Amino acid sequence: MIWQGSEKRKFPRADISCKIIIYFPEEHTVSARTKNIGCGGLRVMLKEDLRISSVVGVEIFLDGGKVVQCKGKVVWKLEVKSRSSKNEPLYDFGIEFLDIKDSDKEEINKLVYNLLQS
Repeated sequence: MIWQGSEKRKFPRADISCKIIIYFPEEHTVSARTKNIGCGGLRVMLKEDLRISSVVGVEIFLDGGKVVQCKGKVVWKLEVKSRSSKNEPLYDFGIEFLDIKDSDKEEINKLVYNLLQS
């Protein structure tokens, strides 16, 4: 499924694949890669389901070795068809950053700006 709605983001995002770790409320973690990122949040696809409004821990590994740690709130999700032979569900999530340092926001903003300019 491809998003056909209008763009309502406050901040621009760039399509970039950063390694991230999601810390779930049930005390387990999942490693994944971002689909896109901006200083206000990120998009990620996971096999695990999360409820909208869930708060998770997020650790983002940016280029150059910078690691951003913050909380995130699930603001939207879509269930998509898996491409695997097992036909497992796959979920596409939008996560808004909470409790993120201004310096980390600025670092993400620089990354996005540089990617959008190239």
